[in-house]
Amino acid sequence: MRRRACLALSSATVALWLLLSVTVVGDRVDAVSVCNDPLCAPRSSWSPDPLSAEDLPPSAMVEGVVGHPQQHNLSCESRSATDLAAYWGAAFTEEAFLRRLPKSDNPQRGFVGDVDMPPGSMPPTGYGVYAGPVAATLRSFQLDAEAQHAMSLDTLKQELAAQRPVVVWATYDMQLPGTERWVSSDGVASTVVRWQHTFIAVGYDEGGLYLIDAFDGGTKTFSYEAFGPAWDQLGRMAVTVTGPLTQPAERMWLAQTVEGRCQFVVDGRWSVGPR
Repeated sequence: MRRRACLALSSATVALWLLLSVTVVGDRVDAVSVCNDPLCAPRSSWSPDPLSAEDLPPSAMVEGVVGHPQQHNLSCESRSATDLAAYWGAAFTEEAFLRRLPKSDNPQRGFVGDVDMPPGSMPPTGYGVYAGPVAATLRSFQLDAEAQHAMSLDTLKQELAAQRPVVVWATYDMQLPGTERWVSSDGVASTVVRWQHTFIAVGYDEGGLYLIDAFDGGTKTFSYEAFGPAWDQLGRMAVTVTGPLTQPAERMWLAQTVEGRCQFVVDGRWSVGPR
C-alpha cells in the first residue's frame, strides 16, 4: 500500500498540485461517486445474480451476521458497515471505520457534523453519511462494495437469497418525518431526513424484512408497508458487498496543499480535507 504526504508550502496562498496514484492515504479512502441528489439512478456497472422476481424463494435468511450496538449517537452507518464487513471476514472496529470515513458537510461526500450530537440532529451540526462514502471506505478495507440508489425490493431480496446481507438507509423505527433539502458548501443539494438510520437487511419472508438495527444490534422484523415508505425517503439507498476484492483498485489522487492544509481531489470528482 502506497502512502504519500502532501508537501508543505511556505506561502499560504500558493497551491502545490501533485499527481499520484494510491489506494489509501493515511486514514482516508479511495473515491466516492457523487450524484446530484440521493434520488438518482442505480449504477449501471452493478448487477445482481440473474434471478427473476418469479424465481425468488418465498423466504430467505442470511446466517452469521452478528449485530452490535453503535458506540456513538450518530455512528449507525459505521456500525452497520463494520458488522457487514465482519460477515465477509474483514475484522476492524467501528472506531477504525469512522476514522477512515471522509468528513464533509455534504452527506454524499463524507460524514456530516459531530458524531456525538443528539439523535435526530440535522446538517450541518450533526447528521451522518450516505452510501457512496460508506462503500468507498469498505473498499479501502478490501471488500467489493458498491453504493446503490433506487434499489428495488426484488433486487434487495435477490441479494439476500444469494446470502449477501445489505446495508439499507431508512429512519429509526421507520418514522416518516418528511424530507428536507440541504445545500452543502460545495453547492450540491441533498435530500435529508430527521432520524435517518441504517440497518443490515439479513432476511425476508411473506410478512416483511428482517433487519439488524445499528442502534442496539438486535434483529427486528418490519412489514413491507412500514419499511417501503421509510426506505423511499432517501431514494432507497443501500450498500451491497459481493465479497473480498480480488485486487486493490487504484485511484488517481491530486494532492493540494493550501494554507498548510492537505486536500485531495480523487479522480477529478471531489476533495477530502483534514479532520
